[in-house]
Amino acid sequence: MYELIKEKRLRKNREYQFVYRRGKSFVNRYAVLYVLPRSPKQSARIGFVTGKKIGCAVDRNRCRRLMKEVYRLHQSELKDGVDLVLIGRSPMKDIGYKQAERSILQLFRHARVLKKKG
Repeated sequence: MYELIKEKRLRKNREYQFVYRRGKSFVNRYAVLYVLPRSPKQSARIGFVTGKKIGCAVDRNRCRRLMKEVYRLHQSELKDGVDLVLIGRSPMKDIGYKQAERSILQLFRHARVLKKKG
């Protein structure tokens, strides 16, 4: 069973706030990605956020599940030593997995947090 372990997760509000203040943001239609570099020896940590503007709890949870699934399948491709906050935007509630995957991977590439191939 898949589980996002504590060491790979942002958990405290102050950790999220630190990434928001000090990190660099990357935006597309479906999501916003905040990236904050850390020591390369530390593993990458990620947090998932959906605001109330998206809609009811069902829609917000669906968006979070989409983002988590994309992360789960591509976490081995991410560089170590970064903190990431992935924020779902309201158009994400109306898309399928493939479109969400394309969108989030585009943000990862633009932010240069994917490992080099080869």
